[in-house]
Amino acid sequence: MAVKTTHSSQEQCSPHHHALTKTWLILTYLIFVTTKRVHASDSIFVNERATDNLVYNNTSTIKNLTNTATKPNILLIFADDVGTGDVPGYWNTGLVNMPNLMRFVRKGVTFTDAHSTPLCAPSRYVLLSGRYQHRGVKPKGTWGINYKKKNQFKMGQKSIAEVLRNNGYNTGMFGKWHLGGVVPTKEGFNPSGQTGNSKTMLTNKNNDWSKQLGKGPKHVGFNKSYFSIEGIQRFPYVFFRNDLLETKVEDVKFWNGGTYNMTKGESKIIQAGEGAKSWDSTAYNMKLVTETKRFIKIHKKKKPQDPFFAYVALGSVHRPHSPPRTYFDGTPIAGKYPTPHMDVLGEMDRVVGSLFRYVKKKGLLDNTIIIFASDNGGYHETVSEQHGHHTNGPLRGHKGMIYEGGHRIPMMIQWENHIPKGETRSQLVGLNDLYATLCDIAGINVPSGQAEDSVSFADHLFDQSNTDGLREYLGTWQFKDALVSQAIRKNNMKLIHNYQNDTFELYDLEDDLLETNNIASDNPALVDEMFNQLQTISPCSEDLPLIKQCIKQR
Repeated sequence: MAVKTTHSSQEQCSPHHHALTKTWLILTYLIFVTTKRVHASDSIFVNERATDNLVYNNTSTIKNLTNTATKPNILLIFADDVGTGDVPGYWNTGLVNMPNLMRFVRKGVTFTDAHSTPLCAPSRYVLLSGRYQHRGVKPKGTWGINYKKKNQFKMGQKSIAEVLRNNGYNTGMFGKWHLGGVVPTKEGFNPSGQTGNSKTMLTNKNNDWSKQLGKGPKHVGFNKSYFSIEGIQRFPYVFFRNDLLETKVEDVKFWNGGTYNMTKGESKIIQAGEGAKSWDSTAYNMKLVTETKRFIKIHKKKKPQDPFFAYVALGSVHRPHSPPRTYFDGTPIAGKYPTPHMDVLGEMDRVVGSLFRYVKKKGLLDNTIIIFASDNGGYHETVSEQHGHHTNGPLRGHKGMIYEGGHRIPMMIQWENHIPKGETRSQLVGLNDLYATLCDIAGINVPSGQAEDSVSFADHLFDQSNTDGLREYLGTWQFKDALVSQAIRKNNMKLIHNYQNDTFELYDLEDDLLETNNIASDNPALVDEMFNQLQTISPCSEDLPLIKQCIKQR
């Protein structure tokens, strides 16, 4: 195959932006590569290494743990649009003080080469299904609710929540759903030709909100839930409790785009649409803390012998950036930092701290795996960058892009007295790998035909020298109206295939993590090899039925 290469960036950055960031990016990266390479086995945050003695048993294995009667609880905190430059443990360049996430770094394991998809909705499917994004109903994700009797899961696909529930776990979901669902309708209504996802869906006389949302969290395997359909970013601006609309229809109002003075702060609406009269975007994350605590409290009281799985999908730090005036304890949030984006990052850290402390208060810390991860790379936050805060550190690209800044994410895991403290893992992992990993740790077999793109890293989590069986390659796809680009990682090499113009980019991430030197034309054999591997998992191979969703006037 003749290799066509491209030197043009997919990024659209102003000259002013480049002037602000070029020197910082170069200096940060040079410091990084001259101290610790990204594939080094020990910590890249030397000054943040824990100094306390390890109390876990170095000889612990998955078999040793799962032979016990007690399965661990799982608390999964899933942030929104948080990049590796936003949090401690990666570049050490963020300007927001985060003592609680810093505790994660010091008391747990930080993954330096973890990946999502470039966008939020498909990443949530990848996380919960253990599959690549195009194995769901829509390759670019199912974002809102509809009349089409579908969510993002195809018939027969089981989420990690369903598998855990079927094996004795009490499962709860709190926060941003973003996986679709079916609008409940009145008897006799024929929705043919209508989507159901309208700005006035709550007061539509054809809809019956006394019924449960179809194919919501309950359908996917969550016993309990408290969620909004699309977080804080889009209508309907309401919460659902256990798949039932929490707000009475008579208490619904139409919110125009703008800023509103609400109980907790300056609430913001980006897209006009219906919602509860009491909707307050500034209170969103604190509501999730309250509901998650409630779930854990009731669980411990009623099912103390059973494990729980709590999936907490934060609003932080997706737009609109609307920090509350104060946190639960009265600590000021809004206005603490130069931008609302940074203020919300500060609140996010407090949310992590609140959940951690509650687990500890209930005496569950020693038997609870706590995971912090993000759904994609950080958004291009120009104003925060002007103040010196770079959401993706020196990485090229941002949310929505195929470059590292679009999908290399923060991921940290803590399990008191079971896994190492203050260590990093530099092996390649994806969000989809959490499915098989959690099943391994819980002593559960992944059901046949499920999570086919999930590779367990459980043994590697316990001991970095255990590298057998880890994934060898990982695919990534960038969809808009159609497939824009696709990439495959194998070891330190990354091949990008720009689908619409059929060009290639090849980067050696060990020497060129910023993806500045395209070496595709110098390595045609490697390009062929990696592209052939990519084709075996691509949604756009000619032998797969999804090709119609990929083509866009090539």
